[in-house]
Amino acid sequence: MNELYPNDEKTSLLLLKNDDQKAFERLYQLYSSRIYGRILKLTKSEIIAGELLQDTFVKVWEKRQLINEELSFKAWLYRIAENEVYMFYRKLARDRRLQEYIIETFDESHAPTEGDLLLKESHELLHRAVEMLPQQCRQVFKLCRIEGRSYEETGSLLGISPSTVSNHLVKAGKSIRNYMLESGREYILLILSFFYFQFSLFF
Repeated sequence: MNELYPNDEKTSLLLLKNDDQKAFERLYQLYSSRIYGRILKLTKSEIIAGELLQDTFVKVWEKRQLINEELSFKAWLYRIAENEVYMFYRKLARDRRLQEYIIETFDESHAPTEGDLLLKESHELLHRAVEMLPQQCRQVFKLCRIEGRSYEETGSLLGISPSTVSNHLVKAGKSIRNYMLESGREYILLILSFFYFQFSLFF
């Protein structure tokens, strides 16, 4: 696929801001395969990646008036796509029916048990990352994030203040995040973020 020259892209962006659908289609043709690849890397599902790709470009059309043609459109587009993935995992963490749907409709190109294996791998990696934490940090993480205890209750059990509990959780989040990134399992980091961290691994 041929790249647009910078001036051509700028022209397409200006036209897009003026509701030009052909300009939108040109930009879609240019970037859709790369955006799809990025989403697929994060979700490991061709079905989900296809749906989120469409959601991404719908969002681009809805926000076309906000485009700054002087800045990198590609970087802006990647941010939108990644945000769509984050929102998908956030919904997945709360929606049992969606979790069941994902497992049932996981790519036909993968083994039938791929969905279960993905969840199993997520928990195994989390277990290894947690076991590498310092003792008290590990205890705090297990009590708060896995058992669901409050900061106050965890602090009372361990004889530390709620603020110390909070500090340990911040350290645990950073340590686990680094472990996942070093393992090359970025998509698992996303899954765990929404089940255990409520965005604390990203922001």
